[in-house]
Amino acid sequence: MKTFFFNLSIRQIFAIHLTVLLSTFFTDASCQNYRWQSKLVSQSDNNKEINEKQEYFIWKTIINNNVFYLVGSVHVANQNNYPLPKKYMDCYDRANILIMEVKEDFVTIEKKMLEYAQKDKLPEDKYLRNFLDSLTIEKIIEIIGKDEFLKYDNYEAWLLNMYLSVFKLRLVGYDPELAIDKHFRELAEKDNKQVIGLDSLVHQFKLFEFNLPFESQILIIENIVSIIESLAQKESPLFDAYFKGDIESFKKIFLEFYDFENPQMKYIYSSVFADRNIKWVEKIENISKQGEFTYMVLVGAGHYFGPDNILELLRKKNYIIEKVE
Repeated sequence: MKTFFFNLSIRQIFAIHLTVLLSTFFTDASCQNYRWQSKLVSQSDNNKEINEKQEYFIWKTIINNNVFYLVGSVHVANQNNYPLPKKYMDCYDRANILIMEVKEDFVTIEKKMLEYAQKDKLPEDKYLRNFLDSLTIEKIIEIIGKDEFLKYDNYEAWLLNMYLSVFKLRLVGYDPELAIDKHFRELAEKDNKQVIGLDSLVHQFKLFEFNLPFESQILIIENIVSIIESLAQKESPLFDAYFKGDIESFKKIFLEFYDFENPQMKYIYSSVFADRNIKWVEKIENISKQGEFTYMVLVGAGHYFGPDNILELLRKKNYIIEKVE
């Protein structure tokens, strides 16, 4: 896999590393009907522990007389993580408006994603199932189910790669179907609460694309699937720390993913986090001029840590940040 990377542009390396390192916002409602065989590492003991030092990924600031609850989310969870701590629900209940990475519900996200991917639709003789080795296909089906594999294998590999990047976490006991952001998005739909998106769907889709020869796409999928369990295990402590309310451990693990001395990794961090954080803070300021409301800003918890994180950017603009205890 390392040898293969020498022939890639930094933009292509970015797309590949992104799917390896990060969980995305994407989930697929149709997976609710797929009863996958559980080979999960049980999280129940960890999640039921009483952590007396539990903290919450919640901060508060006031911009133009509007209250903003800045809440960190993760894109997976399991049954033992619900109900969520009351502090999170209080933020939601107080908010007139919910601000998320994207405003669309998750059924619409899948629909729009497939519409966007039509430009990368493969002819039948190029379906991925005809080229991936049998062990790779078997592992993919174990994770996402046969129906989902057959749905996404007739597009260029970035789409399947994007899908696997999140659903691999089923191997360690976390499921995107139970994601925190999905939970609050569904609550907002039920409560007729307005939702504002900070990003466009197309922008997020483009983060995962890689323009590579077909043979290279096959190689990427096979390489990633061959180490997918270890990738999931590497990410698992990050989510464990989140649900234990251990902010320092979460921050430490999150930042360990990135070697900021490495130009490629620095580029990835800037594209996925820093650049978007800068745009998001500007958008939050603009939103604050629309009237006096209370907002819950729910974005990936990683956006509150690292260089040019949301909290740091707001402080630089002289906004006071209060930690919600």
